[in-house]
Amino acid sequence: MDPDPEPNNMMLIIMFVLLALSFFFSSVETSFSSFNKIRMKNLAQNGNKRANLVLKLDDKYDKLITTILIGNNIVNIALSSIATIYFVALLTTSEELSATISTIITTVAVLLVGEITPKVIAREKADAFAMAYAPIIKALMIILTPFSIIFGAWSKLWHKMFHSEEQQAFTEDELITIVDEAEEDGTLESNEGNLIRSAIEFNDVSAGDILTPRVDICAISKDESINNIAKIFMETGYSRLPVYDEDIDDIIGILHEKDFFVAYHNNNKTINKHIKKPVHVSEHIKIPDLLQVLKSKKCHLAVVVDEFGGTMGIVTMEDIIEELIGDVWDEHDKVINDYKELEDGSFIVKCSTDLDDFFERFNIDVSDDEDMPQTVNGFIMKELEAFPEIGDGFEYQNLRIEIYKLGAKKVEQIHVTIINDEEKGAE
Repeated sequence: MDPDPEPNNMMLIIMFVLLALSFFFSSVETSFSSFNKIRMKNLAQNGNKRANLVLKLDDKYDKLITTILIGNNIVNIALSSIATIYFVALLTTSEELSATISTIITTVAVLLVGEITPKVIAREKADAFAMAYAPIIKALMIILTPFSIIFGAWSKLWHKMFHSEEQQAFTEDELITIVDEAEEDGTLESNEGNLIRSAIEFNDVSAGDILTPRVDICAISKDESINNIAKIFMETGYSRLPVYDEDIDDIIGILHEKDFFVAYHNNNKTINKHIKKPVHVSEHIKIPDLLQVLKSKKCHLAVVVDEFGGTMGIVTMEDIIEELIGDVWDEHDKVINDYKELEDGSFIVKCSTDLDDFFERFNIDVSDDEDMPQTVNGFIMKELEAFPEIGDGFEYQNLRIEIYKLGAKKVEQIHVTIINDEEKGAE
């Protein structure tokens, strides 16, 4: 006997409605798991009621996801059942064939319309979908509360069994990855990304990492003549000079340029009453802590001492700021280029250059457990194990390094040549 066409048409309509509901629940699930919380908070703070509702629903995420899953499963089970009845009534020749066709068509329809398509679309427009669906899903959460309570209790039971006390906070590496991704999709500009990365890594930097070493310190004796001090200030352009007693390991104060020239124009014979008490810190102090020390002492320069009490170097407020925003040049600074590329592709490199920057520029891979100095000069001395002569050199990974210029106590510049694979093979 042929099936009555009216029930079949009604079933067909019901199946399309159920498929639409499957689309709805899948897109709700994806939109609420993918929306931008920061953007949504900004919208809520600006008075957007839908955004505020989305955030409130997100605070009850366990109940929200339980409601979505209950609704989605009810819809999909109902769709499968009605589809089976429909095709059995439509194809009366074989119930097995009808069931098979029903299963294939329902599975394909649910995958395409009820799962894949809504999730792809909702992921692309997560914020808009979440705000559009918020009132509807709120009503459904109320309607399905009895079911949510039952399944919520089951969920809490398993949560207690496998709950970890450790807080799943973002690590620094994860935060930097987020910044990298924000740069790639255009949310952040490159300079903004660099600033955020510097801020994230700020707490890991110590005074010993950014100091000006003692061999490069321009300091004066407390007994220096007024005329010589004036000449040093004029030639260097520095605003402050460390003052020592017997030698540079005994820095007793800091002389400010403004205080000095007041004394100079008043024809004072000494600078003693203008010397400010210095701030001494360990090389291991983190620069956020150092910044607080300098602010509290109202000082712009700190003397970094080693474990024996000797002077390792100095750190200025400008050094700390540059760690965040990069090099800052004023009208008195000479712009220093640490790398000078020659016509043959080799480089002249200043040995005061940071070693990590040097390795990064030339793609040198160094294991984390390998003890390395801070500067290129320290690296050269470590490799050669003795004070070199001009022309001395060595090979390190893909580089040929030769001494180019020497100072009295250190290597000033090196000549760096990149060794290609053919040259390595020839050797």
